[in-house]
Amino acid sequence: MQQSVLSENGQQASAAGLPSVMAGDTAGPMVASFDADSDTANASDGVDSDTGSDDSGQAKDASGPSQAAGTNTFVKIKDLRSISRGKSLRLQVDDVIIAISGKPFHGDIDTFLDIMFECDPETGVLLSIWRNGVIFNVIARGPLGCTLVHAKSDLSEKVAADFKGSTIEPIENYIMFEVLRDMHRKCSVIDTRLSSMSYIFPMAWLLQNRLWEAMIATFMIYGATLSVHWVLFVIAHVLLAFYFKRAHLVLRRSFGLMRGQHMWMVVAAKSELETQKLCRKIDEKCVFSPDLVGPPASDEAPKKRRRRRNKEAKNP
Repeated sequence: MQQSVLSENGQQASAAGLPSVMAGDTAGPMVASFDADSDTANASDGVDSDTGSDDSGQAKDASGPSQAAGTNTFVKIKDLRSISRGKSLRLQVDDVIIAISGKPFHGDIDTFLDIMFECDPETGVLLSIWRNGVIFNVIARGPLGCTLVHAKSDLSEKVAADFKGSTIEPIENYIMFEVLRDMHRKCSVIDTRLSSMSYIFPMAWLLQNRLWEAMIATFMIYGATLSVHWVLFVIAHVLLAFYFKRAHLVLRRSFGLMRGQHMWMVVAAKSELETQKLCRKIDEKCVFSPDLVGPPASDEAPKKRRRRRNKEAKNP
């Protein structure tokens, strides 16, 4: 009976000029089209640059439309590549990006990626970062190379409360500082700007930055060349001035590594004093040389315990 009904329907469809499709024939094209769509979706998931995702961990392609962010949510770092600009700026997982050039950023991740891709590589973009209740600034000159997510509403409210009342000045007023720290929390702050003293008076610059080994070597070169001929001394001075002008920052980093210090933080601040105050907020036990903020608060020394003697030993 069912076969006769199907045949009658097929005859009616063929009479009307429509192709007759059986139920088994329909399943094949549908499955094939679903597989093709899934392959396309999987191919679009791999993104080489910064990617965005929601807070549940589902990744979104940076080139596609991102999910709508809340009006008061911020962008948070979920993961960092081992070699990236974010890693060079010493950003960390769970750091929250709260402002761009002093303006709170509540947009979606795609908008943030567009801003970073289109920024001027010379001047860069001033980013305000929130980390465990402390707000600091960095200057990024391109994409950060990290995975971004939208922060949850409770975290965004806490970040907004901490950021309220903060004053962010134009990027021209900030200087990039690098902070080196060793295992004993001894820190050195490096001003990344080029100092004219480094190539005009190299000896004075080396003395100011406490680069004793390089200062002794430079003094010996000056003495040896001057003892031979004053023209040779002038040539040596010009060559050393050119070297210190090109390698002033690398030289200070290298001597820091030789002394057991590693790169801890990169901060955009207005002065070295402001940088030390910021580092003291993040690590209350860090010390500086030279110290502009005073020694850290010392913990109370533990009370010495007296050894209890056995009464039997006293009364044999």
